[in-house]
Amino acid sequence: MKKYFFIFIFLFLSACSNTSSTFVNVSMPNFKPQTPIKTESIDSGITIALEPINIEQNNNYSDYFENSVLKIRIEKEIELLKENLEEQMATVAKLKGYKIVNSNPDYTLKSLISIYIEEQNPQKSDSFVSGDYVKSNLGIQFQGKINFIDAHNPQNSTDLTSNTKLNSLIALTYPIKNDDGINMFKTTISTVPTQLNKGLERPAFEIDRSFIAFYKNTLNTLYNNLPKAIDIAQSSNNPEKFNSFDNNSSFEENPLQQSNHTFKNIPNDNSNVKKENDINNNTNKNQDGVIIFE
Repeated sequence: MKKYFFIFIFLFLSACSNTSSTFVNVSMPNFKPQTPIKTESIDSGITIALEPINIEQNNNYSDYFENSVLKIRIEKEIELLKENLEEQMATVAKLKGYKIVNSNPDYTLKSLISIYIEEQNPQKSDSFVSGDYVKSNLGIQFQGKINFIDAHNPQNSTDLTSNTKLNSLIALTYPIKNDDGINMFKTTISTVPTQLNKGLERPAFEIDRSFIAFYKNTLNTLYNNLPKAIDIAQSSNNPEKFNSFDNNSSFEENPLQQSNHTFKNIPNDNSNVKKENDINNNTNKNQDGVIIFE
């Protein structure tokens, strides 16, 4: 009898140990940029209104992924991306000499971010002890469009675009809820974005890198191409030159090939995110040699 009692205690302690070691804490990505070298802005008298960023999602993934902790984490990252972009876009506008207002602006900045998430080849497998899990591949693509609009002549606008995508798919293996398996040993599924099931650290890292790459690319695109307010103010003395930028002109950083949101199914490598080389080709230095967002 004692033998069975000790076996039960052993199994119970093993189950508790298994549950506590199922998760690993992974902090959310840090979107905060380094402090710009030059932060003082010039009072040009030109005002600008920044509208809230619109987020558009176009997803193609399984119901399994919909209920996974990675999906929960991505949703939180989208919130942080929007929040930090809005904050830092205001910083860029100030650095360019604009006064930010809520009504009757000279110019308006409208932004749209499109995020496409695709899961390929989800395959459900099962384990008698730990329960069911899914193996699949994940791709993420971002596209940002910023419209710099003359509020006095709305037909005059400048479009700024930025793009970031994973060059290859991320291999995933994540647990899913089910009624099978031995409850004592079944994998507990996390619902906290910073508490991931073991084995998801690397995918989370790749996803984080893609968000940060797009964040930096978007801010640098805006900083490098947004006209200086002082230049606009000076040209206002000549009515023929005021608001004279080309109608619907466009600046595009890192254009993506039109491929119907397709991703290469090749092994992950250190250049999985179209970030380091490609994005840095859009130099982080402005014409004054000041590094703004690294």
